[in-house]
Order: sequence, then structure tokens, then C-alpha cells
Amino acid sequence: ARLVFSGSAFTQDFQYFLQFDGRSTSGDDIRLLDYYLRYDWGHHRLGLERGRFGILTGRYKVPFNLARWLSGREFEFTDRSVSSIFFDVNRSLASSFYGKLDWFGPAIDWEASIFNGLVTGGAETGSSGTLDNNFAISVRAATQLFGDWGEGELADFDYHEQLVARLGCGFALSEIARDGQTEFDGLRVVDSGTRLSSLLPDSVEQYKASLFAVDASMKYRGLSTTLEYYFRIIDDFQGASIGELFDHGFWFQMGYFVIPEKLQLLTRWSRVQGDSGTLGANDQSAEEIAGAFAWYFRRNHAKFVGDFTFLDGAPINSSVLDISQGDIGMLVRGQVQFSF
Repeated sequence: ARLVFSGSAFTQDFQYFLQFDGRSTSGDDIRLLDYYLRYDWGHHRLGLERGRFGILTGRYKVPFNLARWLSGREFEFTDRSVSSIFFDVNRSLASSFYGKLDWFGPAIDWEASIFNGLVTGGAETGSSGTLDNNFAISVRAATQLFGDWGEGELADFDYHEQLVARLGCGFALSEIARDGQTEFDGLRVVDSGTRLSSLLPDSVEQYKASLFAVDASMKYRGLSTTLEYYFRIIDDFQGASIGELFDHGFWFQMGYFVIPEKLQLLTRWSRVQGDSGTLGANDQSAEEIAGAFAWYFRRNHAKFVGDFTFLDGAPINSSVLDISQGDIGMLVRGQVQFSF
């Protein structure tokens, strides 16, 4: 259950956002999940259109990939894919510049951030644990093509008569040092989901992690598809002779409204592959194949989702997703969502 307080203070260009989260899997009764201030400097000081240039600071989802950027109530399945969690860059204490460019035709929304550190796999920085002294940076840009995307970040509620598309890309980079155990112990490997730190020699004091993401989505006559591909390079190991480690993966999702705005059938394929689990010796892989149905009572404000997933090795450990590392077999979940 989540409770959100948001609004503006002093001027419409200065906004605040607070989100409290209560869940049985977090280990806390309730926590302050997000809190940030947003200032539309371009509009307030330069007279530009709103959203052209602004500043954001606080604790929030840092810009990188589509899957994390999506709000939970926009999901078509009960939760994110295995690959999107594996390559995730989650919340952190951060400061960002954001804006919109339309110099080359379709408007491009962008955001660039500097934050406390890189922790992937669903964890957050800035709340607990020990961080190193290295900053991390990330950038994301996205654009829409061929028309108005409409309501619903994934599902085609508006039954578009003409094809609409969305493209995006992201990049994140951080040097990770052993003295920040929260970060150093954060990255998982293919295909066991073991922590990378458990495989490294004790002599390794620091390494660099670079992540890339590209995504493409479309809607047409009740059909919606989304593909996001990830790349991760881990190199510059200090203290041991270890070569470059390379992992990649994707999730591809497709949904179709059998009954417009009400009943949607879905399928998803997610895969992670790479040599991080063998420290470069050979590639390993993990896979997720899923189907689902969604009944929308009031679009994304009230719905029921049931999904059925086959896991062939899980490279993550997530109590939220009901997945343990190395899981092989069927996973069945049901979810009711209600929001206003």
C-alpha cells in the first residue's frame, strides 16, 4: 500500500512529492520511499514552456531504463521481468537536470543525474548500509513517434487507429569500491544470481560497471508491444587480473485487448546471458517465459491481473516478485490493484 502527497509551493513551478510505502516484504512497517523537489527553472526564470528545463533533487528513481521508470500501476503483468530487475538501477539520493528538446522534429524528453552510488537488483541507495565515496551518473532520453501516445504507458486503452511508437535509451556508470559494502555486494551474476563480490578475489578493491539500455514500444488497434534490451560491462578491476565481463539481456512483452478496455491477453519473454558468473570463462543464461490476462474495471485505476511464468534459472533474488535465485519451475501470481 502506498500513500502519496504531491503539489506545489510558492509557485506552480516549484513542486514537491512524498511517497510512503508499506509492504510485508520490506522488513519495515512503513517507509518513506520517494521524496523530491522539482523546480521548472526554464519556465519560472526564462519564460520557456513548462518542462523545457528544470532541476530535480531528493530520493527517487534515477533515470536509466524504461522498466524502472514505469509506475507499478502501469504494469500489464503483476510485476517487472527478471531481466529488468537484473540490470536495474533503482532509487538513490540524487540531483538531476531534465528537459525537452524539439530541434530535430519529434520532442525528446531527457534527464541527466548524479547520484550516491550504483546498486542494482531492486535495492536502493541512501536508506541504509555502507556506500563508497564514488558518485554514479546516469542519463535517459525518450521520444514518441507518429502521434499521441495516449493513456496507458503500455496498454492500448485508446485503440489507436494509426500506429504510434515510443523509443528510448539510457546509460549508467559507476566505480564501485570494496569499502562501500552495500554497492560492492550489490551486483548479481548470470545465471546463479550469486553476488559478484563472492566470486572476486579478496585482493580486488574496486571495479567499474557500465550499463546501457534501449527500448521500443508501439500501440495499434488494441495491440501493444514493448522490447527493452540491456548491456552490462564490468571491467577495470583493481587488485587482480580479471578481464572484461559482459552480460546482456532483454524483455519482450505483447498484449492484445480481446474486449476493448476490459480483457487483455498477454505474453512475455525475458532472457539474461553473459560470462559474469564464470569471471569470463564462458557464457551462461537464464530465461523467463510468461503468459497473463488482465481485467480492467477502470483502466489502470482498478484491475485484476493473473500471470503464469516458467523460470529456467533465476539470476535474481526478490521477495517482492516471489522469486529466489536459481529457481526453476512454474510461478503463478494474482494481483488486484486499486488507485486514485
